[in-house]
Amino acid sequence: MTHGLKRRTIYSAGLASLMLSVSLSLAPVALAKYTPPQNPSKPKDTGTNTTRGGSCEANSPAGLTVLVPFSHVGETISGHPTFTWFVPDRTSHPLQFRLFSSTGQPLYKTEMQSQPGIMQFSLPPNLPQLSIGQSYQWQVVLVCDPNASSMNVVAMAEIQVVQPAESLQAQLAAAQTPQQRIDLYAEAGLWYDAIAEARKASETSQNQAAVLELLDALASLEAEPLKEWSDRLRQIRAIEQQRQLPPPKP
Repeated sequence: MTHGLKRRTIYSAGLASLMLSVSLSLAPVALAKYTPPQNPSKPKDTGTNTTRGGSCEANSPAGLTVLVPFSHVGETISGHPTFTWFVPDRTSHPLQFRLFSSTGQPLYKTEMQSQPGIMQFSLPPNLPQLSIGQSYQWQVVLVCDPNASSMNVVAMAEIQVVQPAESLQAQLAAAQTPQQRIDLYAEAGLWYDAIAEARKASETSQNQAAVLELLDALASLEAEPLKEWSDRLRQIRAIEQQRQLPPPKP
């Protein structure tokens, strides 16, 4: 698995300087750090838990990436969860989202156009809720050439639906700001809910600070089990943070 990731991960020569310049350009924000669940589930098959695809563009600095933990299965308390991934290509391509049961049975599929950067998709509310206590597999497929499926780029991960603690439900109901909800989800080990709430907040505030901090926290957490995965997350964080910088003055 590690060797496969090394072969597929392409780092630009200026990545280190980009990450340094970006980190110095914006002041750090004090946000909650993601804490893994107390008894997280291990991926059934590490090779398929987070398959990292490449990209449709040969000169892309990153690859199609599902933004999830690597060392354990990410959790959610939502019956219609939100899934998050990163698209490296600047050019839009057809993109498919697919959901499967833990045994691989197809449950849902939809198509959309890719956009560069972080993308999300929430299961429609008219679908049956995902079952508490069950794990599911999901994947995103970047269609580089509609006439050659072998050129498709695929990234996939697992998700587990859990029962929320009553105390957490009470805290969420009392939360008055998006940041409080993000913090509660992150501290409870609910990765999918935390990053979904952070993305929702970024759309209204035009500030991805909460998203970037979650990615940074996850990258630090994953540095020990797989440094290449941690580096990929930091790379995406740097790219997304660079997008927030004001354009240079002429």
